[in-house]
Amino acid sequence: MIDEKRIYMRDPDVIAVGTSGHYLFIDASGKATGIDMPDAGACSMLMRDLVEPTAGSKLREKPLVERLLEAKVLLEGHDAATLLERRDHVFTDNRGYHFRRGEPRCAHLVVALTGSVVSGLMAPFVLSLAYSGYAKQLDLVLTETALRFATRDLFEAYGVRTWSDPFERRDGIRVAHVSLGASADCVLVMPASAASLQRLAEAACTDLLGMIAAATKAPVIVVPAMNSVMWSNPAVRRNAERLRDDGLYVIDPTLIFAAAALAEGEASMVGGPGMLWRGPLALMQTLDAVMAHHRKRRSA
Repeated sequence: MIDEKRIYMRDPDVIAVGTSGHYLFIDASGKATGIDMPDAGACSMLMRDLVEPTAGSKLREKPLVERLLEAKVLLEGHDAATLLERRDHVFTDNRGYHFRRGEPRCAHLVVALTGSVVSGLMAPFVLSLAYSGYAKQLDLVLTETALRFATRDLFEAYGVRTWSDPFERRDGIRVAHVSLGASADCVLVMPASAASLQRLAEAACTDLLGMIAAATKAPVIVVPAMNSVMWSNPAVRRNAERLRDDGLYVIDPTLIFAAAALAEGEASMVGGPGMLWRGPLALMQTLDAVMAHHRKRRSA
């Protein structure tokens, strides 16, 4: 039960993934809890609001809060300072790499970087996926704008096959979007800029990423990262909701540091929870949960 005298905030250690009629919550141990959620858009809005400590008195009219509390998605405290201290601890005590090798859990993983400045922070995640052997085959797609923040040479030097031009031919692959889309077991768009959300929502096959997303039957996981004001923009929210309605998996972002905020004191930035603070292991746990849910949904 929500206590009007207490303060609530979403747990930054819990990753929230929304799709059509359903939400998955992955905790710090990797345990996934699924909840039927007919109004995924309302849940996403609530998750956005609960990034900051919120008084229980302001939540009593929101029935979804009780479900999130039961799923252990929320932190509860007597004051906002205690919850903010917990959030700051997660931001500070984070893990950069996960190199423990294991058996492959995905036959073919396609990762796409888009035109967000956060693309420049993705090397630890991509290299961890490659070195740990999480996927038997890992392909990395960089959009034209992503190349402003990351280079193909870096990843190729570590043996990761990269793509950018939809007309590129290599390793016997002559039509990249058809081959990659058909063979992929999972497509991860991380980070996803506001512009990429629009293109994916419209199935705009204007670049290699859009073409792969339209040509695959694999689960597509989208990890938005952008200015917090942009994430609250109604048009951006509509695009995210449309992606969930179409069966894609959208990870609800939480606060991360922002280049604009550091440079100019502007609004904060949001990005996939766990993707930075809990590190690559949390990403692998999320991929596991989404692929398991997708298999279950297709067999139903």
